[in-house]
Amino acid sequence: MAAALFIAVVTATHFFHGRVYYPHVVVEAQENVRLEFLQHGLRKDEACQTAVATIADAIRVSCPACRISIRECSGKLEPAYEKLLSEDPIERPSSRLPHGVVTYASDNKALALAACRETERLTGANGGTAAVCHPPDTERPFQAKPQRFESAQVFAGLMILLLTGLISVFVGHLIVRYDAFHANWSYDPVKTGPQKFHSAPTPRIGGLEVMAGLFVSGAVLIAVAQSASSEQFGYLLLASLPAFAGGITEDVTKNVGVLARLLLTMLAAAVGVWLLGAVIPRLDIPGFDALLKWAPFAIAFTMFAVGGVANSINIIDGYNGLAGGHAVIVLAAIAYVSAFVGDAFLFTSSLAMIGALLGFLAWNYPKGKIFLGDGGAYLLGFWLAELSVLLVARHPEVSPWFPMLLLVYPIFETLFSMYRRKVIQGQSPGQPDRMHMHQVIYMRLTQTRTDTSDPASLTRLNSMVAPFGWLITSACALPAAIFWRETQWLVTASIIFCVAYSLLYRQMLKRSRPV
Repeated sequence: MAAALFIAVVTATHFFHGRVYYPHVVVEAQENVRLEFLQHGLRKDEACQTAVATIADAIRVSCPACRISIRECSGKLEPAYEKLLSEDPIERPSSRLPHGVVTYASDNKALALAACRETERLTGANGGTAAVCHPPDTERPFQAKPQRFESAQVFAGLMILLLTGLISVFVGHLIVRYDAFHANWSYDPVKTGPQKFHSAPTPRIGGLEVMAGLFVSGAVLIAVAQSASSEQFGYLLLASLPAFAGGITEDVTKNVGVLARLLLTMLAAAVGVWLLGAVIPRLDIPGFDALLKWAPFAIAFTMFAVGGVANSINIIDGYNGLAGGHAVIVLAAIAYVSAFVGDAFLFTSSLAMIGALLGFLAWNYPKGKIFLGDGGAYLLGFWLAELSVLLVARHPEVSPWFPMLLLVYPIFETLFSMYRRKVIQGQSPGQPDRMHMHQVIYMRLTQTRTDTSDPASLTRLNSMVAPFGWLITSACALPAAIFWRETQWLVTASIIFCVAYSLLYRQMLKRSRPV
């Protein structure tokens, strides 16, 4: 029902508000110089007409001798005009505007370039932000400057968090209350694998309540807030569907392999590239960054990285509240930096998932009445990875090692486990076992307790593991939030974590015994 509501609202919104209007003004200046103003699209024709009038009035005041030859609101842009609004080189000099671009044309190319540079000088001299002049056939990067986050945006984000949380709690209640209707296909039985530590059969379809909360929030955003950020939220939600579908199918059928789920998550990343331009632009690693400038390699690497992060979240999803609490901490750090750089889309997307997870944790922690399942784990992993990629891609001032440090715990857990199984134990890296860090912590806890026989005691022990994982995540999130611009500090902190993890794991393993 939530998915149907989302699709219906998106369809209706596109039907009634789907057209975009681009303010377009052409000015004939002195000495045969032609200026062409083009702004980004607006949802309403009235807003576009107002923008065109504002440009025209400003030209009349600053240049009485200039003549406005074209003033219109274009409903559709030709590819050449779309290129003007991009970062790609063009054949004419151009200057960036706060909401678009202005180009300069003349039979005398030197005169057109001189007009462009004069605009840069005048805008800088007036105390405002200089309209940087880009000569012909050069890259024209967008100016990256932090924007102030208005209180209304923060309030809207918190309302989305509350709405998503309420929907998630309600759907979780339905799953738990009416478990008799789905127990035969949704329950996760006990003692069916080395990674199972629950004492009673439990629904493993918690991903449904997380996705339901996101769907309803997406529908409300698109219906109420006619903005680019709400549209992008819808795109992110659509892109997540392949990752979620692979996981939830495994939860229901118990017959979808790891490779199939990984490939579907990589497909979701490819959809994110298409809809949102979510491509890793750099890693601040000499040599490797040069490879990332080649688009096919960058896209393939992004798909691989997103799939890897999603799989790593699934690996640490072993105890009540562990993966959900880890993600809440990571998303809070992403929301903080997103607000600092003025990205409403990433801020809202982070808070929406936080709300959905808090609703899920209300049923999952500490009593474990419902599990996240593969559907929830892969959805969550994709969401974390995609927000990380978008944050770095959209804001050059954010170090790519900021999300790396945030996610270093599950990533290093995965790499360390692969090394342990393949090199040390001589087994397949995909073979499940009881030797992950969170499982070693559980072994240690059982050694210090004597009341481990009844189901209630086992559930309490299960829930005691998560706070240790949250502490590990917080130890990474705090320096990441402080040094989110500073690659050298973030790299140092990541290396320290990996060394500390290895030493801690070795020490705890010595003091633990398999259970």
